[in-house]
Amino acid sequence: MKIAVFVSGSGTNLQALLDAEASGFFKSEIALVVSNKADAYGLERAKKAGKKTFFEGDGDLLDVLEDEGIDFIVLAGYLKILGEELLRRYRGRIINIHPSLLPAYGGKGMYGLKVHEAVFDNREQRSGATVHYVNETVDGGKILIQSSIDISRLRSPEEIQQTVIVLEHELLKTAVRFCEEGIL
Repeated sequence: MKIAVFVSGSGTNLQALLDAEASGFFKSEIALVVSNKADAYGLERAKKAGKKTFFEGDGDLLDVLEDEGIDFIVLAGYLKILGEELLRRYRGRIINIHPSLLPAYGGKGMYGLKVHEAVFDNREQRSGATVHYVNETVDGGKILIQSSIDISRLRSPEEIQQTVIVLEHELLKTAVRFCEEGIL
């Protein structure tokens, strides 16, 4: 599969995918990294790895995806809602990583540290990460895989975030491999 990875920030999940690709963990090629933010550090990570990049303000995203022959899209810390046409063209071929055990703590406005703050404020004993297919409902697509961890001894949302990101990295690369093998 030729994959486009969409990022909005620092790109730690992107880096996990780049490392997995380089080590042969999956066979797919990360052919393009897309961001809706020109200053996203994820674009720098991509350039350092020799990957093509695209900032959404520089042209038509759908044309670029087609020109690059993209088969599959991975949202890895991408904070923009996808448009109807993109969702239609790539139906069943877009996955997202979310830093909670969906359906809990998902939906519009629930991303990054905001998720972990809500988990912490509600005194949850467990948290985790979820990879799901993307559809028109924010964080509402079919769940592919989840992983949870005991967070009862963690003392802040930041500690939860640091713990859950490790799960995110493992889940995301595993989801890509499962998708290319037809397991998910």
